[in-house]
Amino acid sequence: MSYGSALRKLASFRSHWKANGIYETMRTYLMMNGWYKEGKIVGKDKFGNVYYEAADHPIHGRDRWVEYADKSDWDGSEVPAEWHMWLTHMHDGLPKDEAGASGASFQWKKEHLKNVGSRYGSSANYLPPSHWHRGEKTYKQDKVEGWTPK
Repeated sequence: MSYGSALRKLASFRSHWKANGIYETMRTYLMMNGWYKEGKIVGKDKFGNVYYEAADHPIHGRDRWVEYADKSDWDGSEVPAEWHMWLTHMHDGLPKDEAGASGASFQWKKEHLKNVGSRYGSSANYLPPSHWHRGEKTYKQDKVEGWTPK
């Protein structure tokens, strides 16, 4: 960070302090950086994720959030569709149970699964025949066919 940029940040902090007081300024800056959160618990899903809501959050769009059950190895796909709708303000009603926010259970609805991804080389991933994770040293087919003029 350059010297001029640091001075601009300090000036912004000072003007906010004068307008709102030290308590509100520190609260806002800590919340902006994600170091401090205040809100009430509104629910928990079957994966153990806990969902929060803050009524008077100073930053628009950060009034709902999730704390994942596995804090060391979380993935955004661990949030079921019903909770994702609530988090992104698509639906204001809380999911009541596993049936979803509407309370209706559908025959075609599948159980939510976490995206296993290819981060750790899971066996559930698709790998093309020549991928090095398969461990096969020989190829079943030639990648290139030689051309011979006639």
